[in-house]
Amino acid sequence: MKLLGIQACDVAALVFDMDGTLYENLDYYRFQESSQVERLAGFLGISPSEAAERLGAAREARRAAALPATSMANHFLTLGVDMPSIIRWREEALDPRQWLTADSRLDAALALLAQRFRLALLTNNPRSVGRASLQALGVAARFEQVIGLDDTGKSKPSAEPFIAACRGLGLPFASCVSIGDRQDVDIEPALALGMGGILVRGARDVYELPAFFGLST
Repeated sequence: MKLLGIQACDVAALVFDMDGTLYENLDYYRFQESSQVERLAGFLGISPSEAAERLGAAREARRAAALPATSMANHFLTLGVDMPSIIRWREEALDPRQWLTADSRLDAALALLAQRFRLALLTNNPRSVGRASLQALGVAARFEQVIGLDDTGKSKPSAEPFIAACRGLGLPFASCVSIGDRQDVDIEPALALGMGGILVRGARDVYELPAFFGLST
């Protein structure tokens, strides 16, 4: 766990990422990408393997240009897919109930955090997928707000989702902390707005957050 900009924050809210932060499931990560690559292939009229190659080439082009990592949705946009289609494909393909189960340790940690802070979810999937993920993990009651791809039409690391999360909570950036597993996607854009950031290695670090904030079990 790595803390960034917390000292400058009067923390009132914690804004969590979902994938790789509140759960870890390599098979589900792979399915999310492969299911969307299949739809990209149909859209472009090519094979799934060719679509995967184009996505890989787009990622490599960013690395070669020394550009920061970006989301799969942003890569799809550069490949000619419109945002409404990106959102619809994910809503159609992703059912978190098939991949995630209730996590009692996560719920206990979030329950303690919710005693002091307001909790929000900020996901690059559509809002409905984010809500379904929270329900599958057994933690939906801990979150007062879910911001998804369909709320702004932009995905992290764009600033708009972070702005929407803070505005939805009615709080200034300096009162909100972004918590996620990717520094370039979840943390650095938040810091640029004046939010705090906590880089985690997955749910195992989230379990420890109450102790960090001095909340007893």
